[in-house]
Amino acid sequence: MKAAVYRGIRDIDVEEVAKPKLDPGEALIRVKACGICGSDLHMYKHGLFLDLGVPMGSGRVMGHEWSGEVVEINGKASDLKAGDRVSFAIYGASAEYIKLPASLAPIVPHVPDSVSYEDAATAEPLANSVHSVDLANPISEQTVVVMGLGIVGLGVIQVLKALHSVRIIAIDISDNRLAMAMQLGADDTINARKEDPVQKVFELAGSARIQFMDEPIGNIDVAFDWAGVSIDNMGQSTLEQCLQMVKQNGTVVLGAVSEKSFQIDFNHVMRKGIRLFGSWGWTLPEYSKALELIELGKIDRKHLITHQFPLERAKEAYETAANAEEAIKVLIKP
Repeated sequence: MKAAVYRGIRDIDVEEVAKPKLDPGEALIRVKACGICGSDLHMYKHGLFLDLGVPMGSGRVMGHEWSGEVVEINGKASDLKAGDRVSFAIYGASAEYIKLPASLAPIVPHVPDSVSYEDAATAEPLANSVHSVDLANPISEQTVVVMGLGIVGLGVIQVLKALHSVRIIAIDISDNRLAMAMQLGADDTINARKEDPVQKVFELAGSARIQFMDEPIGNIDVAFDWAGVSIDNMGQSTLEQCLQMVKQNGTVVLGAVSEKSFQIDFNHVMRKGIRLFGSWGWTLPEYSKALELIELGKIDRKHLITHQFPLERAKEAYETAANAEEAIKVLIKP
């Protein structure tokens, strides 16, 4: 079969690799669509997080945001059968086929017939968005900041609009993504490349002073950090900015993967009584919830899929995905 094989920084090409062999209870999936994740881009651009790629051919195969069709089963795999439409997170999906382990066969989510394979390939990042919002547990009429408007950050806005009544301030450095945030229902946007995001949030939502703190604090109830720190960042971390923006006893949800370490003054967290959550992955009910929100039309993912490429053009797909001004979600379709 063909697969997009990563061989080194910005070096990816399509080559013939061995088709997966099935052990008892395993299923073979014909990949219909696979999204390029931000974590894939960390690996592609900087050689980071190599474990996210599955050793195959002359390198590693990335991709874990996928949808596909069951084409073969070795023996019995719960109620799974050939022709079933499924979506899940298994690495190595930038290829024509992937193998579904026997342990996952009984729980793999089925894709409703009304949901396209393309939309279903965005269910995994949407499940991350659902998980982040569930952690924050926002209350009606609160003011929320969403920093970082990739597919998950924009998904957070979609989940908030679908399930909660809150004011949303969206922050990014891409005018294209900020425009999409407004289209999805954000109330205000800030380009952090053109304005100081903390000071602008203070202007939009207010600020205050509390005892034993020299600097003012924000009036934000919940801040989501889905931006992270890039490898070339020399300024304040996005997490530190989020911690400044929230009010006393506010909530910060950190979901972004940073490309390098950074320092935080945790006295800030303690003094303000901030609830800081790490958001990693999702639960099975949250994955199913993501698919249901798409199926019911409460969330429309089509606008976020900006580019689609055949597998043979994987290099072009990754270069396009690396350009945040041009792309939001790029799909590879083997």
